[in-house]
Amino acid sequence: MQQYFLLMHPKTVSLPAASSADHLLALSEVSDFALTDIYPDIGPCTYRILKEPILSREIERVSNAKSSRAVDYLSFQPCAPTIYENQDRLVVEEWSLPGGTWQFAFVLDGHVNSSTADYAAETLPRHLRESLTLALQASNRISPKRVSEIMRDSVVQLDDRITSEFFDLFPRDPTLLDQLSSEDIKSIPITPGTLARCLGGATLIFSLVDPQQKNLWLANLGDCRAVLGLRDNNGAWSGTLLNTLHNTKEETRKIRAEHPAESQCIRNDRVLGFLEPSRAVGDLWLKIPSPYTTRIFSSLDQDWISQETFCRRAPWILTPPYVSNVPDVSHYPLPDDPWFLLLCSDGLAAAETYEGMSDVAMTRHWTDVVGAVVDQGSPQANAALTLLRAALGGDLISQSRNLTVEMEERWLDDITIVIQHRRVE
Repeated sequence: MQQYFLLMHPKTVSLPAASSADHLLALSEVSDFALTDIYPDIGPCTYRILKEPILSREIERVSNAKSSRAVDYLSFQPCAPTIYENQDRLVVEEWSLPGGTWQFAFVLDGHVNSSTADYAAETLPRHLRESLTLALQASNRISPKRVSEIMRDSVVQLDDRITSEFFDLFPRDPTLLDQLSSEDIKSIPITPGTLARCLGGATLIFSLVDPQQKNLWLANLGDCRAVLGLRDNNGAWSGTLLNTLHNTKEETRKIRAEHPAESQCIRNDRVLGFLEPSRAVGDLWLKIPSPYTTRIFSSLDQDWISQETFCRRAPWILTPPYVSNVPDVSHYPLPDDPWFLLLCSDGLAAAETYEGMSDVAMTRHWTDVVGAVVDQGSPQANAALTLLRAALGGDLISQSRNLTVEMEERWLDDITIVIQHRRVE
């Protein structure tokens, strides 16, 4: 008997050879894309080259750039919210108070989560305005020193409210925690918002300008920056970094001096090896005795700080607080000549353009960029947006890459900029 074997072949699809027109179409579809390996240990990564005016519109949209009278502001994070949420916040307000209108500007940089920054942005301006109103009602001639005191108190009281929320639920005496079982602790109704504000934190910087625009006050807690730009009679701009950064070697030396017998108080240039700035609101576990970390924070269900982080660092918490809630507050007279005040989160200084640049050189660059916009006098120009684009690289390729690179993690720190300016016609 003759046998036949049927050979089974997978089904195949037969395609005709592409024409020259097809090749050109395919090339045109990818011609706007490029690869970059600028991000260490990742890549090469794809990004899309955007042409004008699409690039300008997209940067403006993503940064939510706005102008309000003589203030330009934005907050930029190109990552999709599903990958990373922008934790910076800003507030720009005008306050009609006894004696005239005060100008208030506020930049916050959240860490761990955004809850502390949200809480501060919502509550500090209101409490500061109320305190300033009471002081002005008592005396229209309020001293610069008194305004500084009100600003300082507003920050400390903000942080105290976060602490009080926690101690409204748990005993203020840490020895009493021994009387609570793990089940007791877990049954205490701490809300997700309260827990988030306690474990999260925020650095901040804010300014006040009086109605006559003769006086500027600045309060700083952490590593945000403020630059005051002044224009002389010859039209030349000079800029000064106004605030001390609370993430410097000087700050670490100060903490070591406050905790002399504790070798772990600073590890890898961070407070307890965890937090880079030495001053912030929130971060409660770095400000109170260690039993609250070992018994409470480490036993609560939350996604922000790992149990390993708590367990490793709790034995190092010997003489808290390690993080301060007391801001630096300063007062500056303002000239009649043109000036601008730049407030920004630390993401601006961390931008690729400024890698390896000194604070002096960076301040000079910011002053040149912003001063040129102020000199233009165009109501359509947004100085914050112009500075952002300079920070992203200044050219179409660099800006496109920073805006559109395809990565599954954050590639750029949050950048928030507020620029208040005075023009003299």
